[in-house]
Amino acid sequence: MSSSPGSWSVRGRTVLITGGTGGIGFQTARVLAGWGAHVIITGRDAASGQQAAQAICSEAGQELVSFLQGDHATVGGNQRVADEVRGAISDLDVLVNNVGGLYPSRRETTDGYEATLAMNFVGPFALTSQLLPLLQVRAPARCVNVVSAAFKTVKGDPLADLQSAQRFVSAEVYSRTKLLNVLASLALAQRLPVEQVTVNLVHPGLAWTSMTQSMTGQTMPAVRAIWPLFRAVQRRQAPEKAGQRVATLVASSVAGMTTGHYFEAGLRPRRLSARELDPQRQQQAWQLGEQLVAQAPTRNTS
Repeated sequence: MSSSPGSWSVRGRTVLITGGTGGIGFQTARVLAGWGAHVIITGRDAASGQQAAQAICSEAGQELVSFLQGDHATVGGNQRVADEVRGAISDLDVLVNNVGGLYPSRRETTDGYEATLAMNFVGPFALTSQLLPLLQVRAPARCVNVVSAAFKTVKGDPLADLQSAQRFVSAEVYSRTKLLNVLASLALAQRLPVEQVTVNLVHPGLAWTSMTQSMTGQTMPAVRAIWPLFRAVQRRQAPEKAGQRVATLVASSVAGMTTGHYFEAGLRPRRLSARELDPQRQQQAWQLGEQLVAQAPTRNTS
């Protein structure tokens, strides 16, 4: 594959992609390895992870991808992934927080956190915090957080019923946790000089992945009336296209010149609402991330 037009060359740079053994993360890794990046992918299953890394290496024609086994569902698991990364490399050019989760029913992680909250908000927050020093060494570096346009649909206070103990509707919980991710990411962007580490957000679009396949009319009641039609649209959305969208932002000069922006199709930032741009809400999400990391039973205290 040739590099993206007008791109910041990723050739020879080190990129960590969480959840890169399948779906959008795998396709993102394929594209970036094809452009010459040294890619590290993470996942829970060792066998599928090694297979994914080997498949990408075979396609790229060189050994550019490595796999790290890790569980992103807990704070301790993310800290262990960070330890593994620090043991393998001394600096990091790009962190792509891709891993996420959507579940048909309420469940809790070992930390006692509702699983959607843990995977979409607490986990990326914990991992990014741990890996910031590696990114800062490689300034200018970049952090790209994969979110979903579903965050725009959230109504009410995203901090209310945080653990979904009173009400659990899968799609609603997913949207709320993605909004928290957006707010905390914007807070981090404000904390880091643009010439040091940029932090940007990307919605990759619909893609027919294992997570999408797990959805039902019950998990997405807002579209239950048109579920067969909605499902038909989902089936036609290729993960390759979504991965290309993420990779294009990662490798773009835009992502190095600007921070705290949200992208969908193309490299022109999309307008965020007053809610997302509210510094107080951003700070609340940041403080929540710090609190949940600090209180997690699996947290490494050494």
